[in-house]
Amino acid sequence: MAILRLATSNNLKRYGIVVALASTLSMPVMAAQSDAPAAQTTQLSMLWLDEAMPANEVLNISGSTMQLLWPGLNDVQVQAAGVNSARALALLASEPNACVGNKILTPEREAISYHTQLPQVVFPGLHIFALKNGVGSTALHELNSAAGVSLEQLLDRESKLRLAVVAGRNYSAEIDVILQNKVWERQLWRRHGGDNTAGVLRMLQEGRIDFVIEYPNVFAHYQGKTKDTNAFVSYPLQESPQLLAGYILCSRTPDGAALIARFDQLLAQISAEPSYLQAHLKWFDSAGQQALLPLYNQIYNTNF
Repeated sequence: MAILRLATSNNLKRYGIVVALASTLSMPVMAAQSDAPAAQTTQLSMLWLDEAMPANEVLNISGSTMQLLWPGLNDVQVQAAGVNSARALALLASEPNACVGNKILTPEREAISYHTQLPQVVFPGLHIFALKNGVGSTALHELNSAAGVSLEQLLDRESKLRLAVVAGRNYSAEIDVILQNKVWERQLWRRHGGDNTAGVLRMLQEGRIDFVIEYPNVFAHYQGKTKDTNAFVSYPLQESPQLLAGYILCSRTPDGAALIARFDQLLAQISAEPSYLQAHLKWFDSAGQQALLPLYNQIYNTNF
């Protein structure tokens, strides 16, 4: 037998629910159940946390995929807020209906949010970059193996060379552990502020740092803005998974759970459509597309 819970009038007003109560207590239980209107929830609302940089300065796979998801949320009242990564996580923890896209899963993030079953975006693993004619290039070449370069070995061996990283960014579980190790703190230059990728690339060009960690397609985008597109070398990092995935996160609340359920439905449907694949591929060159396609099929169980 189902147990019915009656809310107080204050709670009903809070959630916008109107319930017609029976005028007597002698009505049969079945009649009471059938006569009472089904509980009506208020329209879902969402605070969307937008971390996108200016459109002319960034590769925005998250934005491209969200354009395909938004039509399926036309009954959700959405308020968008431009934030940085640190602010996004703070709002996920404090707001009842905040959501953000394209986030790698970490224990800290899972403690304050729900995440979609399928990722919003997928992309190949991280590389480490250096100036072709710099001392960093020599170090990478000497440490490179069939599995790529070990970041831990690099930092341990090259104590006088500096690696630039973006403050507050999650690179991957294993890389994050390495970057948090105080042993190598003096070798790290943590960049704060806007358009961090462009900033660290300029520092690398100017010889102020020796290494940068980035996705190949993102680096290629910014590298294309420079005069010398052959000035850098790159190697895959052993500590980076072959595939990285960015999920949609929503507040760890009932509203957040309801929003995640909606995103789950949409992602299951739309990820099987060619347009969703194209929203990924258009940000990659031909080599990147060839690397991404099998990863996409693996994650979304497609056969493109």
